[in-house]
Amino acid sequence: MATEYAPDKIRNVVLLGHSHDGKTTLAEAMLFASGAIARLGSTDQATATMDYEPEEQKKKISINLGVGSVEHNGYKINILDAPGFFDFAGQVLSGLRVAEGAVVVVGPSSQLAVGTEIAWEHCNRTNKPRVVVVNKLDKENSDFYGAVAAMREHLSPRPFPLHLPIGSEHDFRGIVDLLHLKAFVTTEDGKGSEVPIPDDMKQRVEEYRGQLIEAAAESDDSLLEKYLDAGTLSEEEIQRGLREGILEGKVAPVLCCSATKLLGVRTLMSAVAELMPPPEAEPDKPVKAFVFSTGGDQFGRVSYFKVVAGAVTADAHLPNLSRGGEERLAQIFYPRGKEHVAASEVRAGDIGAATKLAHTLTGDTLGMKDGGPLPPLELPGPAYSVAITPKSRGDEEKISSGLARLSEEDPTLHVERVEETKQLVIAGLGDVHLDVTLEKLKRKYGVEASTQVPRVAYRETVSGHSRAEGRHVKQSGGHGQYGICVIEVSPTKRGEGFVWEDKIFGGAIPQNFRASVQKGIVDNMAKGVVAGYPMVDVKVTLVDGKYHAVDSNDMAFQIAGSMAIRRAALDAGPVLLEPVVEADIRVPEKNLGDIMSDVNGRRGKILGTEPDDGYQKVHATVPAHEMLRFALDLRSITQGRGSFQQRFSHYDEMPAHLAKAIIEEFQKEHEAASAAH
Repeated sequence: MATEYAPDKIRNVVLLGHSHDGKTTLAEAMLFASGAIARLGSTDQATATMDYEPEEQKKKISINLGVGSVEHNGYKINILDAPGFFDFAGQVLSGLRVAEGAVVVVGPSSQLAVGTEIAWEHCNRTNKPRVVVVNKLDKENSDFYGAVAAMREHLSPRPFPLHLPIGSEHDFRGIVDLLHLKAFVTTEDGKGSEVPIPDDMKQRVEEYRGQLIEAAAESDDSLLEKYLDAGTLSEEEIQRGLREGILEGKVAPVLCCSATKLLGVRTLMSAVAELMPPPEAEPDKPVKAFVFSTGGDQFGRVSYFKVVAGAVTADAHLPNLSRGGEERLAQIFYPRGKEHVAASEVRAGDIGAATKLAHTLTGDTLGMKDGGPLPPLELPGPAYSVAITPKSRGDEEKISSGLARLSEEDPTLHVERVEETKQLVIAGLGDVHLDVTLEKLKRKYGVEASTQVPRVAYRETVSGHSRAEGRHVKQSGGHGQYGICVIEVSPTKRGEGFVWEDKIFGGAIPQNFRASVQKGIVDNMAKGVVAGYPMVDVKVTLVDGKYHAVDSNDMAFQIAGSMAIRRAALDAGPVLLEPVVEADIRVPEKNLGDIMSDVNGRRGKILGTEPDDGYQKVHATVPAHEMLRFALDLRSITQGRGSFQQRFSHYDEMPAHLAKAIIEEFQKEHEAASAAH
C-alpha cells in the first residue's frame, strides 16, 4: 500500500457483534474484494487473514483484535476485527478506542443475539456512529426483515434499512440500494452488475425508502421543513441527512450481506466511506501516537498504534510519555493480519505497527511531550481466577517469565504470586480467557500448567480473653536455655491490627529480652495458630516472667513468646476472618430477582439497587470465597448480558461451621507434613 492518505480520506472502523455472526469472514471478504489479498481465506479452514494465531484457528473464534486495511474508491479503510466472545472484551475496548465508527455485524435471525445488544451498548456508551450489516443472508432460514424488526424493537437509535435483499436463503443474489434507488446482483467474479429493481419488490422499496427519507429529514431542521413542504428529499439531501443522523447517534442504517459470496461487501465499503466520520487528526502538530494493542508473531512483540498528530517515520526515536524512556521504531509497517506491509511513514489519522519495542505496552503514548500522554485505556478488571503450578519440576522460573510476557501483551490478564497462600494466581475475564492463556504458555514458552481453585487469604484472630505461660527451659550442664514469660491476649477492634503492651514492673524479664518475647509472638502470629493464616486484631500484654543470669538469651525468650501466644490464642476462642469484597453487579431488569437471590445464597448483603438504562445495578458485599466462580454463574443467569466489578472491602468473622472445616483441613495437612519429616 504505497499511497499515503490525508486524514479526510481515512476511515477507522471496528467490527462488533455476536460470536460466529461472521465479523472475521466479513473482514476477509473486504480484504479480498478490494484486492488487498489474492485468496479468500476461511475461518472454518483456519486460513483467515485476521485469525492467524493457533489458538484462534483451533477454537474457530477471534481472540485478538485483528488489524488490516483496504483501499476503496479513493479511501483507506482500516478494519479492526474485534472478538465477539465475552472473555475478550478488552480487545473490543481497544478497537473502540481508536475507531471513529463501528460496523455492527448481525446474523439473519429474528432473535436478537446477546452479542448484538452488547455491541450496541458499547457504541452508545462511547458515542460511536454505526452501520449495521445483516450477514449470512444466503443461509437456510435467514430472515432479513425479522432481524430488522428484532433490532428496531429492542435497540436505540432505531435501525433503518439502507439496503433490501433480492432473494433469500440460497437464492439471495443481490441488493436494492434505497438511497440511490438502484439494484445490483452478484456476478460470477463476485462483482456487482446493475439490474432493474424487481417488480415484486417495488412496493416494499417504496415503503422502506419512505422510512429512510423520514429518518434523514428528522436529523436536520431545514431538511425536515423541506420534507414537510415537498413530501420528499433529493438523493444528495437524503445522504446528507443520513450522515448527520449517523454522526449524532440518531440513525443506524442497515445493509445486506453474504460475506462468503462477496455479496454486498463493496456496497458496505462504499457506505463506510460515505457515511462514517474521518479521524480527528492534527497532521501539522508534533508527532504523537497511541499504542492500542500489543500482540506477538514470528517477528516478536508487535505494537499497534494510531497516529493522532504529525507522522511516525521509520527509524524514529520517540519518547514514551507514559512510562519514560525512549523507543526506536526501527521498522514501521501497515498490518494486514500477520502480514507486514512496509511503510516509510504513518500519517496522522492512520494506523500502523512496529516490532520489538523495548518498554512500550498497551495504552502508552509515544511522541513529543506537548500536552503529555493521552488518557490510558479503561479496561475491565479481573472476574475469574485460577491458581497454577507447572506440571514439570523446575519450570517455576519459566512459568513466571512466560506469564509476565503474556500479561504485557494482554493487559486484562493479571498475574500475582500470593505470599499468604503460596500460590501463583492468574486472573482474567473468564474461563476461556484463562484456558487460552495456558495454551499460549505451552506453545510459546514450552510450559504446561495444572490449575486449581485459588485459596482464599483468610486471617485468624481471637474472640475472648486468656492468659498463658510460655516456658522454654533446658539446663543440662554448660550454657542452657532459659526463658519464661506470661502473657494475656484479648481481641481489638476490627482492622486495628496487633497491639503490644508491656506491663512488667521491675526486673522479672530484662528490657532486652522483652523485645525477644515480642519478636517470638509476632513471628508466630504471622504463621497462624489454628489454620496457618496470619493472626490480626489481637492485643498482647506481657505481665510476668523469669530469667536466668547465665542461661537466658534472645532465642530462649523468642521461643517462650512463641509458645505463649499459641497457648493463649487456643484458649481465647480462635476464629477465622474472611475477606469480603464490594461488588457492583449490572444485570438486565428481568434478571434482578435471580441475581439478588444468588447473592443472598452466597452469604452476601444487598446494599442497594439503582436503575441504569434498562439494566439494574446491584451494590452488595459478598465473602471473597463465594465470588470465585461468580463470573461463570452470572454469565449463565443473564446469558452473557451481566457484568460486575469487585474490590476488597474488609475482613469479617467467618461462620463457625465453615471455619471448622478449614481448620480441620489445615490440621490434617500439618500432621501429614510432620509425619513425613
